[in-house]
Amino acid sequence: MKNPASTSVGMFSRLAGLALLLLASGAQAQSCPQRGELDELYCDANQDLLADRPQVSVNPNRIVLGISGVEDANTAKRTYGPLLSYLGTCLKKEVEMFPPVREGAVLEAQRAGTVHIGHYATGGMLYAVNFAGVIPFAGKGDSKVGHADSYTLKLLVRADSPAKKLLDLKGKRVAHTSAASNSGNLAPRALFPEQGLKPDVDYKVEFSGGHDLSLTGVKLGLYDAAAVASDVMERMIAKGEIKASDFRVLYESDSFPTDAFSMSSNLEPALQAKISKCFADFKFPESMSRVLDGNNQFFPLDYRKDWGVVRLMARVSGNSPTKEGYQKLLLSK
Repeated sequence: MKNPASTSVGMFSRLAGLALLLLASGAQAQSCPQRGELDELYCDANQDLLADRPQVSVNPNRIVLGISGVEDANTAKRTYGPLLSYLGTCLKKEVEMFPPVREGAVLEAQRAGTVHIGHYATGGMLYAVNFAGVIPFAGKGDSKVGHADSYTLKLLVRADSPAKKLLDLKGKRVAHTSAASNSGNLAPRALFPEQGLKPDVDYKVEFSGGHDLSLTGVKLGLYDAAAVASDVMERMIAKGEIKASDFRVLYESDSFPTDAFSMSSNLEPALQAKISKCFADFKFPESMSRVLDGNNQFFPLDYRKDWGVVRLMARVSGNSPTKEGYQKLLLSK
């Protein structure tokens, strides 16, 4: 049964987002010299692909953090509770978590000004940048590695599959995860054609509903191959759910960032700088590090550089985060 409060918050955020979307096209559209792919609410005069700081900045007494891509609110609080407590002390402000964990709800709330720090998956960050005016700034990572987490797209077959190369999958059933997934759908559609294999043309795309389901499906013979994220596969191997020896890799892409945190562009510069420093200085406690795959600190991220491949994949696959796509996203929730 849905939580009425969460439903109300989500509905309010959606209505607010739509209202802002409709009201923005007048004066701002005339006054902004450069917008790029950003929504009419935002401007990009310096052409860094991010929303410029508006004339009026805010410095709220209470900071709201929105976490997306987590199974439920309780899990999000258990995982990121230490971070919230630390931020409260570091920022000297009240810090609380936004209840819904659905990625669209966090985006809508950050766009409406309800959320100030938002957490998004790789592909979702493109929408958040363009339609919530966010500034990506930090991603979790391992101090031993020295940089934020990243992952690759892998195309896998069973170890005993007769397929030896991508072209051997023509006419076969290949699992993608879901339409909006970066590594599970957008990346294959952008990257496989240059290897001579076109999804929906050279092979039948079957949506599994998740990377874990794709891997399990290949192992059980439900699919001939699957496009999956390397980090999900590594977690499943570490948990003993699958074995690396169950599969063979036919293709692996260059790396791109995993989930990351962003801050709203309308926060006062001093507050933005303080948030960045608090994240950089935070050392994960053992309980948090264990849940987050051994990662123990945050590393800085740069949207232009770190999401370059992701933006390219979105354009090539025909899934660029346009205003029409965002309107459909709002109305579909």
